[in-house]
Amino acid sequence: MRKFKVAILVSALTVLVSPLPAIDFAHEVMPILTEHCTECHAGEKKKGGLAMHTRAELLAGGESGEAAVPGDADASLFFQLLSSEDEDEWMPPKGDRVPPEQVEVLRRWVDAGMPWEEGIMLGESAWEPPLRPRVVELPPARNGRDHPIDRILDADLAARGKAVPAPASEAALLRRATLDVIGLLPTPEELEAFLRDASPTKYGDKVGALLADEIGYADHWLTTWNDLLRNDYTGTGYITGGRKQITDWLYTALRENKPYDQFVRELIAPTEASAGFIEGIQWRGDVNASQTREIQFAQNTSQVFLGLNMKCASCHDSFIDRWTLEEAYNLAAITAEKPLELNRCDKPTGVMARPKWIFPELGDIDPEAPRAERLEQLAGLMTHPENGRFTRTIVNRIWERLMGRGIVHPVDAMDTRPWNEDLLDYLAVRFAEDGHDLRKFIRFVMTSQAYRSRTVVLEREPGEDYAYAGPVAKRMSAEQFIDAIWQITEGNPARAEAGVKRFVEAQDAETAESVQASWLWHAGETGTKSQMRKSFTLAAEPSGATVLATCDNAFTMRINGVEVAASQNWEAPVYREIAGFLRAGENLVEVDAEMFGGAAGFVAQLAITTADGSQLIATDTSWEARPPEGEWAAARVIVAHGEAPWGNVLRPGKSHPVRAALVQNDFLMRSLGRPNREQVVTSRPAELTTLQAIDLANGEILAGYLREGAKRLLTMGRDGSRLAQWVYRFGLSRAPTEGEELVLAEALGDGDDPVVVEDLLWLVFMQPEFQMIR
Repeated sequence: MRKFKVAILVSALTVLVSPLPAIDFAHEVMPILTEHCTECHAGEKKKGGLAMHTRAELLAGGESGEAAVPGDADASLFFQLLSSEDEDEWMPPKGDRVPPEQVEVLRRWVDAGMPWEEGIMLGESAWEPPLRPRVVELPPARNGRDHPIDRILDADLAARGKAVPAPASEAALLRRATLDVIGLLPTPEELEAFLRDASPTKYGDKVGALLADEIGYADHWLTTWNDLLRNDYTGTGYITGGRKQITDWLYTALRENKPYDQFVRELIAPTEASAGFIEGIQWRGDVNASQTREIQFAQNTSQVFLGLNMKCASCHDSFIDRWTLEEAYNLAAITAEKPLELNRCDKPTGVMARPKWIFPELGDIDPEAPRAERLEQLAGLMTHPENGRFTRTIVNRIWERLMGRGIVHPVDAMDTRPWNEDLLDYLAVRFAEDGHDLRKFIRFVMTSQAYRSRTVVLEREPGEDYAYAGPVAKRMSAEQFIDAIWQITEGNPARAEAGVKRFVEAQDAETAESVQASWLWHAGETGTKSQMRKSFTLAAEPSGATVLATCDNAFTMRINGVEVAASQNWEAPVYREIAGFLRAGENLVEVDAEMFGGAAGFVAQLAITTADGSQLIATDTSWEARPPEGEWAAARVIVAHGEAPWGNVLRPGKSHPVRAALVQNDFLMRSLGRPNREQVVTSRPAELTTLQAIDLANGEILAGYLREGAKRLLTMGRDGSRLAQWVYRFGLSRAPTEGEELVLAEALGDGDDPVVVEDLLWLVFMQPEFQMIR
């Protein structure tokens, strides 16, 4: 099957890779246009009918037409006039000529296709986003589509003479919804059950069930909020103490669905657990004045909660929007412990900042109040009921995550006019009226016909000419991609770096008294470490199996040589699925246990289901134990489960394997777009880069996942045809086509060769169909 790899990779690159801009518009091109062109062709002035406020206006051509032709500088009238030798026609008509080196920059820019980042404008915009919420009157329903989102979008489509998008297939919709809510693929069993279900409410019921999975929801959306709040588990500042995690607070807030206004207030006026966001990073040594903790505060709070770019305004008055250096420093001064001097381009100005809110129409900060009180005041102003920018920003972010493109795009350019103002304003008001409930808002969007429509694939990145035609297909995030691979191959790691509480006790679980396990240790002299093992035979491959285990204080468990569980917190027992690690015949469980001080003991219970019935394997004297390098002997029972000093700690619950969002970044995830989070990241690159393609084709991390995953899949007893069907249904939510089946049958044979199974996994995972959320 390896001969198919090149063809699949070429296909993936054709669909996913797009060329990178050859020139930096904001730093190379924009200063030239600003210096020589905006006086006559931006803002209110449009001499010759030519406006250059945005790329779209420049391309519109003015009175002469063809003012700019992307890819061909010589055919672009504005470039011809800049480089003309005729003093009666050259531009600009007054003042110095554009220097030759700058003309050459403009030539390279036009020949490169005129890359122009969205949200950047020349001159001041004639449109100013409203501050306060705006109530929208819904248009009448069309064709029985009564959902408010559909009423607004259908009216827009009708005004443009466009038809409503066709609905997505049920399989595609289930895959999209599951990935969007909990970041995982639907299993083949879930897909089959959904397709068989004839209930007219099955989709809404499924969305509700997905959102009710508080662990799955928190695991997935933790990625979005870690990026936004630049929270991570390793990196700059964590070793030196110059940076604090907010992981436990954040994960708990997501699990509990904390109302968003309260969520933000606790970040701006924080508790100790949530203070890491506004405190930012204390960089080592001297840093630029725009990277002090106070300025980071101004940049991050305005970007995350208001979609405003204060980074330019942290050095000088912004040249991409209306925000000034003084406003950025005044916002920073709210958190400052001492007087804060304005620095322009890293040079002190002698002017002192004054704690001040950027929208005084809603109220202001008492500059004489203590820092904690100023932060409380800012938290109240940020979440003020009349601050429509606050609610517009978050609904726009969620819309972009679910629909593939923001109503304002990019999402950090909220001073940019949305492509549908009524939609944005309606959603913002509704979100506030619904109690700032993030999950309720996600459900509201996902139950619209607009969300349930067939996706469109954008052949190019649209500019101001974007027109809604349906949800936009999205690439999986790095975490979704890794989680999907781990799902199919059962390759989830045994331990997480994020120290969060993920155990959910089952409502109808057996009582603690039904646990038959005992606390074990080795016999003989007391020691801080113990090794334990248990061998047992299964007559058939298990159809289901779980392990519930803990140790005072730490343990690692292996089944048939593969690490399946680990913990350092005895009060949070590990509960996970282990069927994929067991096999018909002889099985071996091995445990390395360690005590850090105080009591020492290990307790575990394996519940296994086969075609012949159920089997319970609990820690008892049939286990063997020894001190390290000692002799194996019957384990010593300390106490039965439920007795002192540990009590009823084992509580059956729902299994949640470790997810990619909970582990440290690695080379593969970094290559696939997971950031280091030293800066706020509100959207990741959508295009596949050459480095990513190389890592996907030859990277050792992915190769290891596939190699070990193939070995595990071979223990499940599926022949070649059944294995291919299962992998396709799991990975792509469909069966192989007739042509694919013929190729797979020839390549897989009996499906008992791990190298061939590895190639099957590679073939599926490299398809754009797998990596895209359609």
